Amino acid sequence: MKKLVFFLFPLFATLHGIGCCEIQRRAAFDIGSGRIKLQVSDVDIEANKIVNLLLTDTAEVPLREELEKSLEGGLSAEIQNQAVEAIAKLMEKAAAFQPEACHAVATEGLRLAVNGQALVERIEKETGLPVTIISQEEEGILGFLSAVNETDVDLEKAVAWDFGGGSFQITAKCGDRYCVYQGRIGKVPLKNRLLRMQGIDDPLCSPNPIGKVHAERAIQFILANVDDVPDELRQKLDRPDVVVLGIGIHPLWGIKDSAFYDPRCVYGELEERWDLTDEEICEKESCPKQAAVYLVSNLVLAYGVMQALGMGQVHYVGTQGANAVGTLLSPKYWGKEINN
Repeated sequence: MKKLVFFLFPLFATLHGIGCCEIQRRAAFDIGSGRIKLQVSDVDIEANKIVNLLLTDTAEVPLREELEKSLEGGLSAEIQNQAVEAIAKLMEKAAAFQPEACHAVATEGLRLAVNGQALVERIEKETGLPVTIISQEEEGILGFLSAVNETDVDLEKAVAWDFGGGSFQITAKCGDRYCVYQGRIGKVPLKNRLLRMQGIDDPLCSPNPIGKVHAERAIQFILANVDDVPDELRQKLDRPDVVVLGIGIHPLWGIKDSAFYDPRCVYGELEERWDLTDEEICEKESCPKQAAVYLVSNLVLAYGVMQALGMGQVHYVGTQGANAVGTLLSPKYWGKEINN
């Protein structure tokens, strides 16, 4: 595969009426457990703010699901090829906007894969995109940056909940540092836990229909496994002036008026979907089958997490760029320009 190259245009900032020393056009990629996300934006380096959104795009690459099928804990050649090809296509789209720098962060899918680093090296060699496999703590911080970028909430009064395909993070600013709870249960692990509860040992199957008994058992499983949350994070969640900002997967995706939701609302939506098959969910929600597979189990996971942490209302502010937004705003990834 031919290596892609970005060309630098020194007059870019002048032509757009902004100081060339203050604004940098960046392309950031988030290689997640189920999708690869791209965002191209102009960033005010001094203020560390996104001042212009130029492009967001995604590609479906189910890395976490692939790991569930692997006996050796690695990513198959087929899924690796799919990832590289998806990134190459996204790079081509980004190149049209002439970014001055690009970087990718990779999360749970590559963190867990025994050949994750090998895939990173291949991506860099074949597409020219620098990739960093980040820790779950760093993922939480990037999620927090992404969330607060979408609002005007005081940083000390914000808590970010990043609902991911392989894991979830709850993050808050505590003084001069970040406090991150690293949840090990994400969309894919919870769906597969439900399958095992149902006596199904094939991760390619759907857990639907999910009845109340299995849903309640799954909620108890979540409560038992989300019990080591730091006290300072619980204390912040207990404050009446704190706002919980949701990013990543929206558990009420496709449901009207769902920008704000609370546990009662989530459980009510869950009750409406007891015992529905994939086909019945598709008809009810007008969604593709792949989305129907996860719709009810995502509601189960959301309700369980909210109960475990005593969350009240959540304001969903997630964007298509996801952790790509946090990457755009994190100076540690932008020390070098792209090599021609």
